[in-house]
Amino acid sequence: MIAKAWLWIGGLVVVAVGVVAFVSLGAGVHGTPQQRLKSWVVTTNLGQDVGTLEGDSASVRKALASHQGVTAAHTVCAAMANDAQTFNDALPSPDSTLTQLLARAYSLEYDAAESCYRAPSPGSRLFVVSAHDADRAAALFGQALRRVRVLTGSSVPTTTTTVPDLTGTTLF
Repeated sequence: MIAKAWLWIGGLVVVAVGVVAFVSLGAGVHGTPQQRLKSWVVTTNLGQDVGTLEGDSASVRKALASHQGVTAAHTVCAAMANDAQTFNDALPSPDSTLTQLLARAYSLEYDAAESCYRAPSPGSRLFVVSAHDADRAAALFGQALRRVRVLTGSSVPTTTTTVPDLTGTTLF
């Protein structure tokens, strides 16, 4: 008899948790598609994320152009790979086309970082591959930001107040 009571209470708790979870997950989907997208752009810091990845790519080019060595470039590339993975975790967006554009761009940024990190020397072909992937990602980010502007009527600034210069530093 007591076991049945505990079983019933346990079942009631499971149902209550399920109802709370269902209501919580549905809370963010109110409003028009435009409102949901605007909210998503703000809460995920989309503009800052894109600006950070653009800054990472620029820092790799700067490290190579100033002959700081492969270790400096590798340090920036490790940060870029981490940034790309982290920002990709904010997907999906409320707009499936935007999600596809951003997913491809984040993937290309990650690929650029990986090629850069695997490059054995400053003159390695992998740095060329890395730059090409970063350029392709930048084009996709441009398309994604234009799509946000068309759908929401608002531009997304991509600059940050400071882009940390990671050249010459190490992660360890």
